[in-house]
Amino acid sequence: MKQTTITILCSGASLGVYVPGLVTNKQLRNKGLNTEIVVLENLLFEEKKNNVHKSKLMFHQNFSFALMAQKLAKDITPSLDPILVKNLLEKWQKEERKDFIVFSGFWLPIIDKYLSQIEFKDIRIDLCHMDAAISTSWKLYDTSNPRFRNIWFFRREEKKIFYNFPISHAEIIPYNQRNHRFLIHGGGCGVGTYKSKILDLEQQEIELDVIVYENKDLEHKTTKNRYFMIDPQWKAWDKDEIGNYQFPPLGWIKENAEIVFKNNESHPEVYNLIQHNKAIISKPGGATLIDSLSAATPLIWLDPYGEYEESNGLLWEELGFGIYYQKWVDSGYSLDLLENLHNNIQKATVNLPNYFEIYN
Repeated sequence: MKQTTITILCSGASLGVYVPGLVTNKQLRNKGLNTEIVVLENLLFEEKKNNVHKSKLMFHQNFSFALMAQKLAKDITPSLDPILVKNLLEKWQKEERKDFIVFSGFWLPIIDKYLSQIEFKDIRIDLCHMDAAISTSWKLYDTSNPRFRNIWFFRREEKKIFYNFPISHAEIIPYNQRNHRFLIHGGGCGVGTYKSKILDLEQQEIELDVIVYENKDLEHKTTKNRYFMIDPQWKAWDKDEIGNYQFPPLGWIKENAEIVFKNNESHPEVYNLIQHNKAIISKPGGATLIDSLSAATPLIWLDPYGEYEESNGLLWEELGFGIYYQKWVDSGYSLDLLENLHNNIQKATVNLPNYFEIYN
């Protein structure tokens, strides 16, 4: 019998719904399952697609603008090329695609259209919510169709985590064997207040691994910190030379040396830093929570990008996995406190179901 293809639907506009799609693809293929990733931006009109990269840079440079844009988010269907959508739906119908894993609500109008065109009923559609509360893209659409299975990895409403989402199968690194460094970033677009904390942390002689997003971010570079950059030429919706989507290529910025951008085929390159560092200092995005959970690396959370990210941060604090930045400052930048958070994550994930192992 011909093996069916699991269709993984994600978006390159946010790494929080792009990276989980690629991780899912790798994990399911490791189980011997057939998969295909479809990135939403490849259905956009060309001029709309070109604007995505520009918008991400604007979000990085102006957090207030990013927050406002999020509040004004709307259905993107008018920006989709109807010919490209038609071709995709025809392909799915011809191949009788029945298994879908969806990481962005912006895919729902296309899914609804597909459901209206097919006759077979044995279809499985997992809507994967990567935040602890309903996020922007899901809020725009109706997710109550009985054919949908809403998958919550964690949810503040229940104050609970439901599934583990391992980024890597590597062993958790014991806290006392980790580098005495902290990873600080602003998510995939470099959004938030993280840059304003760097001087404060340097004054405490805390060594940082800083993710930068443009050369301008290096104006106050110091020798104690290490700096890494996602390849500014990389676009999530472009495939590599052998036809695969790539995790974000990351380069270590060294003095008087050309940046060499590395791409890890099994997981994001930045995850190697997360595994070895004492904590992540960042806005509490869903993908950052997944990183924290997978590596048992505590989260020191900064001002959130919207209400759903605030739910993420509060949940992590309530579960004993993270702490709000100012509370950590008030603790005297306590390492013992962070080690307790690390231990809490490890204990919580011992018997936690693995989403990829139960998917069949």
